[in-house]
Amino acid sequence: MNNLIGFCYAIVRLIRRFRRKLKIISLRLRGVEVDSTAIIDPAAVFEPAGGKIKIGARTFIDRGVIIRPLGGHVVIGDDCSVNAYCVFLGGGGVKIGDSVRIAAHSVIVASNHNFSDPEMAIKDQGLTLKGVLVENDVWIGAGARVLDGVVVGTGCVIGAGSVVTRSVEPGMVVAGVPAKIISSR
Repeated sequence: MNNLIGFCYAIVRLIRRFRRKLKIISLRLRGVEVDSTAIIDPAAVFEPAGGKIKIGARTFIDRGVIIRPLGGHVVIGDDCSVNAYCVFLGGGGVKIGDSVRIAAHSVIVASNHNFSDPEMAIKDQGLTLKGVLVENDVWIGAGARVLDGVVVGTGCVIGAGSVVTRSVEPGMVVAGVPAKIISSR
């Protein structure tokens, strides 16, 4: 009986590995650059139309992640993990360095609506597209938001639920809405 259970588990693992490889092949056919050592859940959503997506070596993309370059780019470095239900919108460009950990439900938005003219509809006022840069060895906690124009320096920690509206110097720990420095590493 134990041999049968072990055999069934081995078959399930083989099927999962095959589905992940098929996902990488399908992404490459759609113009996404994916390193062959990346692990991408088949339920992740990539919408490369009008932009560029690149995924580095040994990077893990979990189920429900949505990556939309929106005419810009989303580049994720090596040895990163992007956990379930994160959203990256790359209008102005999103670049994530190496060894970055991004917890579930985090959002990175590299664009912002202009709204200075109250006489004109917001939808007609255009966008700013400054981009977002997350440098190496960063941990972004669950549910955090990183907004357009922000640089998150090497070695930073972004607390869960934080909204990062300004750049963060290397080695800082920030939290809150809006995110403020609470300590350094």
